[in-house]
Amino acid sequence: MPAFWHDKFQMSHVTCQNSEARLSVMKRVPASAADLPAMPVLDRMTLDRQAYRVVREALMSGRLRPGQAITLRGLAEALGVSRQPVGAALTRLETEGALLASPVSGRLYVPSLTPAELQELLEIRVHLEGLAARKAARLITPEELEDVRARCRVLEAEADAADCRGYAMANWAFHAAVYRSSHSPMLCSAIEPFWLRIGPYVELMMPDRASLMASIPTHWQVVDALARRDEAEAEAAIARDLSESAHALMALLRAAPPAPSRPRALPGLLD
Repeated sequence: MPAFWHDKFQMSHVTCQNSEARLSVMKRVPASAADLPAMPVLDRMTLDRQAYRVVREALMSGRLRPGQAITLRGLAEALGVSRQPVGAALTRLETEGALLASPVSGRLYVPSLTPAELQELLEIRVHLEGLAARKAARLITPEELEDVRARCRVLEAEADAADCRGYAMANWAFHAAVYRSSHSPMLCSAIEPFWLRIGPYVELMMPDRASLMASIPTHWQVVDALARRDEAEAEAAIARDLSESAHALMALLRAAPPAPSRPRALPGLLD
């Protein structure tokens, strides 16, 4: 199972932003170490792999935002390593489509989604994540079920506190725990790339306490379905969760300026 399916981040919380601020974050801005979220300092072993994992987890958990610039120097300073392993990690993430290079400056940044991309992303995620939930309902252990319950309680507490950043982190932890319970490493690996694209938007989908709390019942429905080993309902509850959040984000994307073009996620496959 890939190491980045485990929680290793220290949460740094921020309060919810208004609609204008949420749209402005999609603009590309310069970044230094001070502009980036707190990152764990890396040791000197397998630095390329560690740097890759840290940035990948930051994307999937919503710690990096759409349009946020990532510089080689800034990230190296944030991680406490030289530029070489950071450069290798960023190149790999760019190849995967998780980061995009500006055609003008060449600076890497977190790409924005278009409405069409979001719709396609939703359709794929419903199938993959729904399958993982279905398998989890069949295979989850009592210990794993209690872990999922505990993560849902944390998620609800973050929502009740109107802590958007805390909710984004807890939401990733909840979904990761559910999908780990499928005992299907290949399926989890297939799900991960799509969280690289949607993770940065979690805070933007639910910008206030009302929207955060509105999402909680669906998460508890997932837990209940897992507890009853109801495969069909587990799959359906995950689909409802993904669809409801995507609906809110779709309106935001349609109101935002068009996103820049981006390279194919799998160069050559569709050419």
